[in-house]
Amino acid sequence: MFSHGIIAGLLFAVVGRMVYDRTHTRDFNDLEKMNLGKLLPFAGVTFTIAGVASMGLPGFSGFVAEFQVLIGAWQVFPKMTILAGVGIVVGVAYTLRALQKAFYSDTPTAAQDGHDHHDDHPLDPISGPERVGAVMLIAASLVIGLFPTLLMDWIEPCFKSALFARLLNGGGQ
Repeated sequence: MFSHGIIAGLLFAVVGRMVYDRTHTRDFNDLEKMNLGKLLPFAGVTFTIAGVASMGLPGFSGFVAEFQVLIGAWQVFPKMTILAGVGIVVGVAYTLRALQKAFYSDTPTAAQDGHDHHDDHPLDPISGPERVGAVMLIAASLVIGLFPTLLMDWIEPCFKSALFARLLNGGGQ
């Protein structure tokens, strides 16, 4: 849950705050013509980092989270775990496609095809607070990805609690 909150928050910050608030579109066909990787390089790099973190790249909290879930699921439901693995691959493909279309497309830009409306209204640069927030979320994912015991030492004792034992036994019946 921690990892999902951090990484999803980072992705929403890039898509909503950094991109949508400046371009006023979520349409990939429009975004790929804007060359956002050059116009908003910080947003492009941040989305790339958030994307690989959400894919479960080792070193990020997403890896620790996915690995633990898959190992635990494999022990009880191996066939469902394989299905979950397929879901992860689909998610990776979608994330890479979104990254390519929104930030690093080889489609001619609007200026090159003669329909640029952004020359009159250039995109505002990524602000200091936006940068600080993104860096803090990236750092949190990296710290937990590299040192998962910082969270696991708090979480593991909960599994040994009387409340958790009652929940496993049907809610205290």
